Amino acid sequence: MALINDIYVFVESENVKRDAKVSEHPVEEGIDLTDHVRRSPITLSISGEIVGDDYEDTIAALDAIHKNGELVEYIGVNMISNALITSFPTEHTGEIAGGCRFTMELREIRIASSPYTAGSGSVGTQQVEEHTDPESTSTAKTYEVQNGDTLWRIAQASYGNGALFPVIFEANRDKLSDPDRIRPGQVLTIP
Repeated sequence: MALINDIYVFVESENVKRDAKVSEHPVEEGIDLTDHVRRSPITLSISGEIVGDDYEDTIAALDAIHKNGELVEYIGVNMISNALITSFPTEHTGEIAGGCRFTMELREIRIASSPYTAGSGSVGTQQVEEHTDPESTSTAKTYEVQNGDTLWRIAQASYGNGALFPVIFEANRDKLSDPDRIRPGQVLTIP
C-alpha cells in the first residue's frame, strides 16, 4: 500500500530516477572541461492496482489532481513531496474485477519564490525601488540581482510571467550581452 495525498493505492513497484545535468566544453588536450553540475528533478515511476468498491472514485480523485496540477506527497517504500503527477494511464482488463492496473509518474518540482519581500523600506526588506525618469512620465523600477536569480525568475516576480524576460533583457541591453549571464549586484531596469 502507498499513500498519495491521503488516497490509498496498491503499488507493486517503484522506480526512482535521479539524474544530474553536466555542462562540458571541449579542450585542445585531455578530457572535456566540466564547469557546472546541476541535479535534475527526481522522477518516481510507480505501478500497481486500484481496487475496491470505490475504485472509480479513487481514479477520479487522482485524475483531478493530475489535471489540476496539484502538488502531491507520495509515501510508499520511497517518499517524495512537492511533486506533480505527470502521467497517469490506467488499464482495465478482465483480470481484475472491481478495479484496474495503473502506472503513474511523479516528478519533483521546485516553486520559484518572489525575490521581492514585503517591508516598509527598511534595509534588507525592500529590494525594488521606484524612480521617476525626468525625461518621461512613466515610472520605472530597478532591481538588484541576487545570487541564484535568472531573468526568467525576475520577470515571473515582476510581471507574473517568466516568459516576458526578453522585455527586461531589451531594457538592459547596455548592461547585458546575454540573457543567461547576469551577476549578483547588477542593477537592472524593470520597465
